[in-house]
Amino acid sequence: MKGVSEPPLESNSSSRPTIASERPLKPITVSPPLHRDFLLHLEAYLARRDGVDKLLKISRYAAKILLVTPSHGGALAPRLQAFESSVGLSRKAFRLGKFIQHVNSLRFFSFSKTLCSSPLDLLLAIVAFGGDGVYFFIEQFVWLTKTGLLPSEIAPPLQKVSTGSELIGYFGRVALKTREMNKIKASIEAKKEEADDDEMELERLNAKLELKKLSIVQDAADGVMLLSDVKSFHYGTGFSAAVCAAAGMISALISTYRNWRAC
Repeated sequence: MKGVSEPPLESNSSSRPTIASERPLKPITVSPPLHRDFLLHLEAYLARRDGVDKLLKISRYAAKILLVTPSHGGALAPRLQAFESSVGLSRKAFRLGKFIQHVNSLRFFSFSKTLCSSPLDLLLAIVAFGGDGVYFFIEQFVWLTKTGLLPSEIAPPLQKVSTGSELIGYFGRVALKTREMNKIKASIEAKKEEADDDEMELERLNAKLELKKLSIVQDAADGVMLLSDVKSFHYGTGFSAAVCAAAGMISALISTYRNWRAC
C-alpha cells in the first residue's frame, strides 16, 4: 500500500529564516567604568570655577605657611609675599557673581520639603545663605577697590560689612549643617532597623555623612580665620599668622576634596 503523502506546508513569513538585517536590535548597555579616568576627572574639575579657586587657595596658604616658618621663606620671602598677595586678589576675581549661587541655594532649599521640613530650617537657611550671599556681593566691590577702579578709602568699611555678613552666615551655616547631619544619622539608623535594608542606600548615606562632617571641620577652620578678622577690626591684631595659615590650609584641603568628590 502506497503511503499517503502529507500536504505541503503553506508559506509563512514566520517560518522563513530571518536574515541578520531583519533581526530586532537589542539595546546595548554600557557599564560605567569602575574607576573614573583621572585626566578626564581633572579636566572636569578645572573647568569649574570652584575647582580653580580651591587650587589657588592651597597655593596661597602654602605660601603663608612658608612665610611663618623659622626661616620666614629665606631669600624667597619677597617673592612669596608678592605671590600670596597676587593669588589673594585673583581669588576675589573668581568670586564675581558667586552670590547668585547662594540666592539659588536659598530658593532650592525653601522649596524642598525634604531639606526644609520646619520653620527653623527655613530661618537658618535664610541666615546662612543670606549672610554668605551678602558677603560675596560685597566682596565684588572690595575687589574693585584693590584693583584701583574704586577709591581705596571705601575698602575698610566694605570689609567690615563683608566680615559681619560672613560671620552671620557662618553661624547659620554651622547650625544648618548640624541639623542636616542629625537627619542623616536618623535616616541611617532607620535603614538599619528595616528588614530589607538597602546596602547601596546605606553606603550613600554614610558617604553623605562623611562629607557633612568634613564640611563642619572646614567651617571650624574658616571660623578661626573669621574670628581673627573680627579681632583685628576691634583690637588691631588678629590671631598669630601661623594659626591662620594652618587653619587656611586645612580649609583649602577639605574644600578641594569635597569639590573633587562632587565633580
